[in-house]
Amino acid sequence: MHFLYNDALVMTAHIGCCKVSKILVDKGSYVNILYDHALDQMMDTLELARKLIIPQTHSLLYEFDGSKARVPNMVKFSVHADPFNVVTKFCILDVHSPYSVIFRRP
Repeated sequence: MHFLYNDALVMTAHIGCCKVSKILVDKGSYVNILYDHALDQMMDTLELARKLIIPQTHSLLYEFDGSKARVPNMVKFSVHADPFNVVTKFCILDVHSPYSVIFRRP
């Protein structure tokens, strides 16, 4: 299959009760990632989000540079981006990123 372009898609969507920007749609990712700094900025849903955390014990991800990152927690949120409205499970990572969220490939 040949694509005429390979541009990144960066978008804004409603996650939980918050409008979240700087969301990268990554065709190469197999998981949805919500960065801890973005979760902390979701002030309206922060208390609820902390109650919804699903602890993980043995989950690892490989970062863009090939290093491993431990996934201590996951959380489920409703995601609304017209015309889609789905409940999505996110890995929560506490690492630096210019993005708030990375959506896995559809």
